[in-house]
Amino acid sequence: MGGQNSQDSTLERRSLIWNDDGILDGAVPDAFYEAEVYKGKFFTRGCRGMLEQLQLYCIGDAVDEITLRYSPHPCAGPYGEVTIVPAAAWAWQDFPIEEMWNYDSLFIWVVECEANVDWAYDAVQPYDGHDGAPLGATWADLAIRPFIRAVYTGETPGDVPVSGTLNTIEVPAVGAQVAAAGGVAVADGALVNIVTFHGAGTMLRATWGGFPYTVPNHRVAYYELQIFTEEGLAYSVTNMDMTQSPIAVSGRNSEGELYTFTVGAVDYFIMNLRAPIKFRRLLTMRVVNLSGVNMTCEGYLYVNRQM
Repeated sequence: MGGQNSQDSTLERRSLIWNDDGILDGAVPDAFYEAEVYKGKFFTRGCRGMLEQLQLYCIGDAVDEITLRYSPHPCAGPYGEVTIVPAAAWAWQDFPIEEMWNYDSLFIWVVECEANVDWAYDAVQPYDGHDGAPLGATWADLAIRPFIRAVYTGETPGDVPVSGTLNTIEVPAVGAQVAAAGGVAVADGALVNIVTFHGAGTMLRATWGGFPYTVPNHRVAYYELQIFTEEGLAYSVTNMDMTQSPIAVSGRNSEGELYTFTVGAVDYFIMNLRAPIKFRRLLTMRVVNLSGVNMTCEGYLYVNRQM
């Protein structure tokens, strides 16, 4: 095979992407966070390849856990997460990933950190830190360098050449995943967030169920299911939309269906919504109860998550 670029593109390459002070295992860092969350590091270029692991310079007690999430950039929700129990010594500790990463950039942040885990950073340029407040809803530049690294096999060298027509390719999904919550109290007249999915992808179906169910007897929408993305309200449907009637207790339309059933002396209902809603960071189910009685509810979000 001729040409240096062709050889570099096919030979295995192992790469460590880092921006820190080169600290070695065992050294105590000058600055570190104690159980700090929603701080992250942004690698802006050269991240395509087989992502073997993330590394964080940290210390624990061999019991408490820390969880990292990762995505292509700070404006996207998590494409994956990994949790470890750090050893009781300062070291570069490994978070195994072992997946293809087809993006040029990589954003990594701490989402959960138990009390006895500390992790290192410094305040030396070039800064690549980000601070997520509140709870990662938005991200702002932070004048630090988190001690986070990424380890690759088969990284693509150089930039992607572009000439002529550039085809757009649908971002692949990793299959359906479910976010669920049960036993949620929804008082009469209340608006309540039932369940939230953090990530990016496309909603396949949303299911809301609850009891006791009140049979509509006038032209009022007793039950409303709302779907929110990071940009706000994306979809809303009521029992009247589903039944296409002000008095029917069950029915269906092109969006989904509402049906009821009785177990013992308790009346239940289930509302299904099918709508291909795309989201980048989060997907939330909110429900409105105007039935006149307090309810106990559960919710399910079925999504195709992007990888």
